[in-house]
Amino acid sequence: MITRITIINGKAESPLPEVTPEKLFQAHPLWARDIEHYGPWNSEDAEYKTYSTWLSGSRTGVPVAVCGACVSSLDVAWRLNALEDLPDWGSVIALEQNTGRGQVRREWISPAGNIYGAIKWPSLPAGDPGESRPVWNRILPLIVGYLTCNALKDLGVETQLKWPNDILIDGKKAGGILIEERGDVTMVGIGLNIAYAPERDQLRVDHAVPAGKLNTDKMQLGPLETWVGLMKYYKTHFDAIVSSQDADNFLYELADQLVWFGEEVKIVDGPDGVTQGVICGLRSDGGLVVEKDGVKHNIYSGSVMPL
Repeated sequence: MITRITIINGKAESPLPEVTPEKLFQAHPLWARDIEHYGPWNSEDAEYKTYSTWLSGSRTGVPVAVCGACVSSLDVAWRLNALEDLPDWGSVIALEQNTGRGQVRREWISPAGNIYGAIKWPSLPAGDPGESRPVWNRILPLIVGYLTCNALKDLGVETQLKWPNDILIDGKKAGGILIEERGDVTMVGIGLNIAYAPERDQLRVDHAVPAGKLNTDKMQLGPLETWVGLMKYYKTHFDAIVSSQDADNFLYELADQLVWFGEEVKIVDGPDGVTQGVICGLRSDGGLVVEKDGVKHNIYSGSVMPL
């Protein structure tokens, strides 16, 4: 897959943030390495656009737009989509976010050095006649989580998927996935702690697990380098999943890879009366199945954590 990496710099009165290769280089040592690796950067400025650009490498291929500090990479992606500048599989990675959002709109701490990305996801297979929301749409967070864990494994990082949309490393939360839909357009937001993880006192009081990060003394991934690798993996492997197997078979395979599968867990803010149970599978609509005292319960909301 050919990737076209473009740094986008909002012009005066544009809602897009301002940034240059130099500012990215100075923002964090890992960004400095990435900017140098993908350089040289060629400046372009079309008068009719609300932003100027610096382009790396090929002028064709799936675009990766790099932006500066913003409210949210998802907001930038929606803006580019409105300008018809974000095709399917086009993506945005932000230097940092001022008001990043996670599950149920919780704020996500977002300093430079981590990944704050958004992808315009391609259309999913249509559902059966009369089905209000096709099954592949309902389980998209699980699909993206599964692909993310496998892509990171290829990069040398072992992670696990925590239902419904968290990425764990060594039992600590290193990332999350957020899906936004407007009309027939789906955006997938992905946050990954590469260089920085918040301390315990910076997390919400009811956090399920402590925060972790992917980089170690022996492993130093760059945010842009990692994002390009993820994008290539998503595009290569997603079509294979939805075209070669049905959703039930995929979920059966995925369930075995969930963190704490086969173990008893605590369930906070779940269905009335269900406070713990053994994770034993996934429903075809993405719900988590837990068993307690021989009775199976379907979980669609709440937080799962180890006992």
